[in-house]
Amino acid sequence: MADIDDIMNLPRTGRGVRLDVRGGERKSDIIFSKWHRAIPSRQCYYTDIDALEYRFENGILKLKAIFDIKEWHVVTRKYLEDNAGFKATKKLSELAGVPFYIVWIKTDENDNITMFRVWNTSESRDRAKEMTQEEMKDFIEKL
Repeated sequence: MADIDDIMNLPRTGRGVRLDVRGGERKSDIIFSKWHRAIPSRQCYYTDIDALEYRFENGILKLKAIFDIKEWHVVTRKYLEDNAGFKATKKLSELAGVPFYIVWIKTDENDNITMFRVWNTSESRDRAKEMTQEEMKDFIEKL
């Protein structure tokens, strides 16, 4: 297992953000999902966790939140609260003791994010809050 020095010495930008050495593509996620869907058993289920926010506090790894990222138009209960993947991720967040957020992103024609909507799933969905990029940055940093 890698120690903290190994983790912190990964290739980084001038701001300290880890470089994506894969060019932004995560083919392994797609390949595994396709493979898993071919399992004939109706007793094996799988959901992709979009993001786990964490920090190092005094050298100790601290989990902060789980995010599920959705396109702006995905709003029906069928794809959210009533979805088994949602329920499994919600249970995981409860077991981990961290909040679970649905984060909708609105994009322009160039796939640049123009707006976020954030819902803490432990609250009523009508409490979801729209945020600019700067507000979202502040929200994440304050977790």
